[in-house]
Amino acid sequence: MTPPVILYSYDFSPYAQKIRLLLTAAKIPFSICDQPPVLPRPDLQSLGIHYRRIPLLAVGKDVYCDTTAIVDVIQKELGGLPESAADRAYEAFGREVFWSCLAAVPGAMLSGEFVKDRETIFPVLSRPDLATIRPSALAEFRAVLTTISHDFLGPKRPTSGPFIHGPNLSLADIHVAWVTRWMLRDLGLGQEAGFTATDFPAVHRWIEALPPDAPAARVSGSEAAALILGSGAATTVVVAGGLEPLRELGIEEGTEVGVESTDSKPGSHPQHGELVGLDGVEVVVRTVKGVRLHFPRRGYVVKKR
Repeated sequence: MTPPVILYSYDFSPYAQKIRLLLTAAKIPFSICDQPPVLPRPDLQSLGIHYRRIPLLAVGKDVYCDTTAIVDVIQKELGGLPESAADRAYEAFGREVFWSCLAAVPGAMLSGEFVKDRETIFPVLSRPDLATIRPSALAEFRAVLTTISHDFLGPKRPTSGPFIHGPNLSLADIHVAWVTRWMLRDLGLGQEAGFTATDFPAVHRWIEALPPDAPAARVSGSEAAALILGSGAATTVVVAGGLEPLRELGIEEGTEVGVESTDSKPGSHPQHGELVGLDGVEVVVRTVKGVRLHFPRRGYVVKKR
């Protein structure tokens, strides 16, 4: 029996848009459990999940945190899109674009509640000079569009077409398009002088060629929890042997640990659980509700409780 696939998200989240785009492009059926943009999120707390970022993707009783882990499970277990050797580079490019251009978000879109909620993970939004650094962020995004237009979509490619690898959509497009589309469409920059289809025709054609979001069933928090808790494990997790620096701290399978991202304020949003999986790619903890949470090794710290 195919395990349920449930995306915890809110519509404006650029990272959630990335995962929804990948699921849509790969024609993977999924449901959406809408979440509030700011804390608290009782739907997740009911599963023992205190990790604060959106999106999360549940595949059966396994919940994947961080878009890197989510993309990996979609590609490996659910049947994703064509891949290339440079996909990690495209992924890093898209992530860097988001962080470098975050200051381009118009101040009118930032409520005091939202800024306060994000101050531990997006400190740039709390800068008192945010309005004065926006022009620099806009200039940086124009440089990004130039790179995409000339290098990713230009004549350097071996084959022509609307996508990075030519006529067919691939994972590379997802890694770069999510933030580009969010900036142009959701922030409205595509209508501003210097960012229009006249200025960057190849980029706009590329964005328009992306598939529209597939319709997805909306499930309530209680419905999602029932589906997840009533499912079995979707994947096999292991505690690998060999060199593992965490063992120097006495962290082994069964240890109660806290996991948190390295780019957040230390101690602000730890996820606690029993360590049940650990290898060179991921760390897996089990919550008190029996849900297994998967985190990438890169970008996260694991501490013994």
